[in-house]
Amino acid sequence: MSTRSMIGIQNADGTVKTVYCHYDGYPEHNGKMLLNHYNDKKLTENLIKKGDFSFLAENISDVEYYADRGDDDVEPVTYKNVTEFSQNMEDSWCEYFYILDAAGKWYVSNGEMFGEGENRTFKFALVEDVLADPSIDISKSAVIIDCEGKKITEVKEFVGSVRNSIVKVEFEKSDGSLTERYVTLAPFLIPSDKKPKSDESQMTLEEMSEKDFVRVFSLTDNGWRTVKPSKIKSYSMPEVEFANKDGKFVLSLDME
Repeated sequence: MSTRSMIGIQNADGTVKTVYCHYDGYPEHNGKMLLNHYNDKKLTENLIKKGDFSFLAENISDVEYYADRGDDDVEPVTYKNVTEFSQNMEDSWCEYFYILDAAGKWYVSNGEMFGEGENRTFKFALVEDVLADPSIDISKSAVIIDCEGKKITEVKEFVGSVRNSIVKVEFEKSDGSLTERYVTLAPFLIPSDKKPKSDESQMTLEEMSEKDFVRVFSLTDNGWRTVKPSKIKSYSMPEVEFANKDGKFVLSLDME
């Protein structure tokens, strides 16, 4: 039985060039194949340049392209960004969607959407993470892919997440390096001696979006930090446990 998928590559300008694959689209096959044999921009470009195919193989010479048997309308399709691709594919018969992003990382989505209205886009997870931990629920991932030359994160979605739980966020620092933090705005997770004196200085969502500025409490550093939504590479909600110690609930979180 076929497990349909789409495979694409993100270009430097944010456009996404995609093809259709009919068989074995699940991460344990196509995801593993892409990660192990097409983990390179040039290889992926060569893979998709002939268009749609039946199944993915370790070597391009073994891929069965529909064009080779004379089929029509099987050329690669290019979308202006990941959001346009997501919205065009939302009601397709495909079950998985793979993109090699501009940074050279393979991502997979199962079609679950993120955001609202014209900003709706697929939720993605790193293929390597899904293969390493099969229990990962892709539909609950909050990873989104760079749409137009910069990482776009819906401020409303991000702030909503950190106000209710702990969020593991990877972002780009001012020097261009990447770092990650476990952050929150949930009042019950912020130590009493670290809580803001008042809410008077808090910005609205519109102001946060306009100024690209969100102030969050970092559990990693035990202090307040500023995060720029435009610099966020990915974020997700990790598993959190509360242990009862001496009558008090203590946060248990693996932050290795």
